[in-house]
Amino acid sequence: MASFGRARRAPGPSSALGRPFIALLAASLLLLLARDTAVVRGVSTFATELLVPVERVLGQIGAPVGRAWQAIAEIETLRSDNESLRTQVDRLTLDNVQLTEQLIAAQQAAKLGATAAALPFKTVQAPVVAADPSGVVHSIVLGVGTGDGVHLDDIVVSETGVVGRVSEVGANYSKVVLVTDSASTVSALVQGSRAAGIVRGQFGDTLVMDWILQTEDVKIGDIVITAGLAIGGDVRSLYPKGLVLGKVVEVTKGDTGTFQRAILVPAVDLRHLENVLVVHTAS
Repeated sequence: MASFGRARRAPGPSSALGRPFIALLAASLLLLLARDTAVVRGVSTFATELLVPVERVLGQIGAPVGRAWQAIAEIETLRSDNESLRTQVDRLTLDNVQLTEQLIAAQQAAKLGATAAALPFKTVQAPVVAADPSGVVHSIVLGVGTGDGVHLDDIVVSETGVVGRVSEVGANYSKVVLVTDSASTVSALVQGSRAAGIVRGQFGDTLVMDWILQTEDVKIGDIVITAGLAIGGDVRSLYPKGLVLGKVVEVTKGDTGTFQRAILVPAVDLRHLENVLVVHTAS
């Protein structure tokens, strides 16, 4: 059956969205008009009083947390700076060690140079490349040989006195028998009284001066030097006159009443040699 009149239209999307908008607009206008009323001011004051303690608590919590994060950042910065400083200190320490060693080497070279200048012989400066720190083996090895002008039976000295003599030589090395070796014998003089005797090595780090007449004046503290005299069937002495052998630390009388003996401390610290002078005394 046909219906007469205007048909009712279904609500569309525009009317569904328009109602909330109208409501929000009305509420906004209402709040705008009522913002200066006592009720709104009271509600605002009440809400503020509620929020202030909360903000204070949050502030009290946030400040230590912020300081903690700041402290952590500063610690990391300090750790990084500390590592950088440690690296610089290590590098400077290494540089200082190297410079100190260069200074010591230069000082030793200068002293040996002065000793060489005082000797009327051909000389070669040489590094000690092998030694027995215990002192049981009375020999050392030098880093120079025939290629550097070193010869068999050349003598070896330091800036303080006699070291020994070359007993073996190769192209780039030399073996030196120390003056403290029992096979070493040197004609010697007591520098003050000119008492003569024979200095030889013995077990340990000391020297013995034998065949000193008891009538000679020898006392503790006297300096003993090379006499430059040949021994036995030798035509000449390997050691020129006037090189320091050591200092008297003990004097004992012989049983026969004819000779006395002196114990010497070597003039050279043979356990700590680093650089020496090889002296070619042969003509």
